[in-house]
This record gives sequence, C-alpha cells and structure tokens, in this order.
Amino acid sequence: MAKDDVNSAVERYISSGRSEKDVERKEHYFKMALQIQPKNIRALNNMGLLLQQKGEFREAIRYYEIILDPGIVTKPSPIYYNIAVCLKRLGNLEGAKTYINRALAKRPDEEIFLELKEEILDLLNGTPSAVLPHSTPKASDIGAPYGEWDPPAIATLASQLYYSGWNDYKYHRGLGETDLNEKIVRDKLANRIYCCQTCKFNSGGTCRKKGKVGKKVLLDSICKHFFPRKTD
Repeated sequence: MAKDDVNSAVERYISSGRSEKDVERKEHYFKMALQIQPKNIRALNNMGLLLQQKGEFREAIRYYEIILDPGIVTKPSPIYYNIAVCLKRLGNLEGAKTYINRALAKRPDEEIFLELKEEILDLLNGTPSAVLPHSTPKASDIGAPYGEWDPPAIATLASQLYYSGWNDYKYHRGLGETDLNEKIVRDKLANRIYCCQTCKFNSGGTCRKKGKVGKKVLLDSICKHFFPRKTD
C-alpha cells in the first residue's frame, strides 16, 4: 500500500474512533490505526485518553509512554500531564508529582498543570483538595459578589473541554477539526449556559477556586477561570 494510502487509512480509523459513541467500537478503531502505524501520535493519544476515561490508568500510561519515545513528539507537556493524572488516580503521588513537574518545566504558567500539582501536594501533605472548599473563608474574600461577564477565550475552553491540551487543540485546529467544538462553546456562552451557575468551582453560589474561596457569585456571571461540570 502506498504511503499516502496508509496515512489516509489511519486517519479514517482515528476519525471514526473519535466520532463513535460506543466505547468498544472506539477502542477497535484506534487499535486498527495502531496496527498500521504503531507510533502514530494521534492514535496513541486517543487510545490513552479512552483508557484513562475507562479507569484503566496503567494501560493508558503504557500508550502515553510510547509517545514519549525520543523523536516522536517535540512538545510532551500534555502527555506528562496525562500521566500525572493517571498516577494520581493510581495513588502513586510521588510519581504524579514527578510528571507534573516535568510538564511545568515546559509550561510553567499553565493553570491546569498548576492546579493538578496543588492537588497532588495537598494529598501528599494529608490535606486533600476535596476538603479545602469547606474551609472557613477569610473576611477579605467575602465582600461584594462577583458579577462580571468575562469568559475565557473560545479556544481556551475548546482545548480544555475537547482535547488533551493546548498542543492537541492546535494540531486539530490545523486540520480543520475544531470548528464544531468551537461552535458548541460559542453557542453555550451566547445562551449563558456556560456561566457561574454551571461552573465546577461553584458551590451554592459561592466560588471554590483557589484565591476566591468563599467569594459570592451572581450565577449569570462568568470569569476567566470558568470550567463546566462534567455533566454540563
């Protein structure tokens, strides 16, 4: 089979896997792509993400580690992040810390990386992030409620919600695959579906985001740190 035909076949399998709703069929398509090109970054990453979503963290790490083989990927920070997430879920907190530090060494200002490191350190120190939102807010945090409409950029939301990270988003944007996801984000913002009321940091009208714990919010507002709950 000619190289162009091989590439086309692999891309078809990956595309079919990404659009497929049935988990087993998704996995089948990604495996078919990897049978043809065992080191295809998109196929490896999609397989890793699928296994991660299924809770098969060790298997997910195995696919991510292949991507990290020398010469395969030039910007590995999203992969380091994914491995850190898996290791955290497996209870290997020291390993998770190592990988999130590697991610931050490449992109030290990436907020989602910083948040994961904070969670890992909290667990290592015996103060899980899950209990932090219930801590007593400082008086300086309470004041007037937040009521601005200042959403994250469409690209930022799309990369966080539909892709493994910024690099993955940019790669797919170059292939013209992000238009639909960006439209979904844009429509939800326009209709105020994405707002403080549906943000994962909202708890009973109070913000749980670090630095804003205890801050009251107007539920039809939004800030740069917005991130929807999984059910949204």
